[in-house]
Amino acid sequence: MPMEWQDKEFTALTVDELQRIYWLRAQVFNAEQQSSYPEPDEQDRHCHHLFAREGEQVVAYARYFATADGVSFGRVVVAKAYRGTGVGKALLQRLLARIKRHFPGQAITIHAQTPVVGYYQQAGFEVVGQPFMEAQREHVTMVHPGMEE
Repeated sequence: MPMEWQDKEFTALTVDELQRIYWLRAQVFNAEQQSSYPEPDEQDRHCHHLFAREGEQVVAYARYFATADGVSFGRVVVAKAYRGTGVGKALLQRLLARIKRHFPGQAITIHAQTPVVGYYQQAGFEVVGQPFMEAQREHVTMVHPGMEE
């Protein structure tokens, strides 16, 4: 079955999609990484939700949203069985394309876990500042200049 990509605002998500997104995020962030930050959180209501489904399963996900000085994204996650298959790269490419479409020319600022800095650097992000702790993991701030439509 081919992978199907979706990009929806919060109010357009079905209850089934939302449950499957939350399940994937909980599996990775809470179970695998043993993080205790609030999941889900209130930010979800103000985001675009980009995700890939294979059949009924959500296998990759990220959310993106406007900020006071540009745009950001987070909760980037790929199901364990799909890591190393290119799904993560496809997710980031689609994420940047959607941001370009919805927020052309806006700078993108993210907090990236330090083990995946290279993943974002390949897409044009640069580290800004020193590492810091967030959600029991070391992170760095990364910035991308944004892209015009």
